[in-house]
Amino acid sequence: MSSSTPATTTPATATTPATGGASQDPLPNASCLLQAAKFAIQYDKPIQLDYHVPAHHGTAFLGEDAKTKEKVLVKSKEEFTSLIQKFYKVGEDYIIITENSIYVASGKLQKRKVDLAALQADE
Repeated sequence: MSSSTPATTTPATATTPATGGASQDPLPNASCLLQAAKFAIQYDKPIQLDYHVPAHHGTAFLGEDAKTKEKVLVKSKEEFTSLIQKFYKVGEDYIIITENSIYVASGKLQKRKVDLAALQADE
């Protein structure tokens, strides 16, 4: 009888199926994803991962309005989330609950000042 060794994966990077090699895109840590799943059930909101890699690379950020102190996740002038209701640090990453969704973002997420009125006016 032969025994097989379970495959191991590196949690820090995603594997690219076409090449079989590791890409430069980091994955959220397991405890963060587990907690996000608990929140998704509790709040009945979808989990969004589309801000994780851009936040890691510095192209997405946490935007805070200087006047109102309201916060949103921002990818560009055309793409940003609804207002943030709750913000949690889990391990190295963040769970961010907005009016509509639950976002998992990289711990490298930067904070910047934004003018929310101007962002929302462009919609």
